[in-house]
Amino acid sequence: MFSRLRRLLRRENEQRGETRVRQKEAGSRSHWKTWRNKCSWGRHRTTREAPSPTFTEQEQQLTEVEKLTIQLQSMTYEQIELRGILDNYISKDLNNRLRSLEMLKKEHKQVMLDLQKLPVEISDALNKCKRLTEENESYIYLNSLVLQELTPLKTNVHVLRLENGKLLEEQIGLEESCEEVKKLFKEIHEISDPCVEQHQVSSSRIWMTGRQMLL
Repeated sequence: MFSRLRRLLRRENEQRGETRVRQKEAGSRSHWKTWRNKCSWGRHRTTREAPSPTFTEQEQQLTEVEKLTIQLQSMTYEQIELRGILDNYISKDLNNRLRSLEMLKKEHKQVMLDLQKLPVEISDALNKCKRLTEENESYIYLNSLVLQELTPLKTNVHVLRLENGKLLEEQIGLEESCEEVKKLFKEIHEISDPCVEQHQVSSSRIWMTGRQMLL
């Protein structure tokens, strides 16, 4: 509110300052002209008259009077300027001020509503953070359990690999033994084939002889 008033006053000061400066310059020029005319007329009058011993003192007094007059005029101009600004602000449109006041009230109301919502939002954020923390702790606990179970599993995998290697060696040995047994059976079969044929021939002869005798 105060910052807005300052901006308005500054703007009005700039607008009125230009006009006041022009008026001040014009007034000061006219004042100086009249003053100089009076001084020059007084000096001419003194030159016509006989010079007095207090002429220097009169000049000093005139100079002091000029300075005081200039200061008084500047103070008067400033007073008039401030009075004009104040009058302009007082006579300013009341509706504009009421509109700005209503806008400020709305902004204040919105800010208060946001402030009222803020504790609820903070509480929700804290609950969410608490829930996430609990989930994180549960994940950490489960991860520790998995790591505890992973160590014996790694050991079992290593043992199974060793046993698998031993089984592969035994399988290779059994395959070699099977090959050797096959070779032995083949050799036995080759040796036993002539004997089997002779035994079959003799058996068939005996059967035929016995049949003929029965007939």
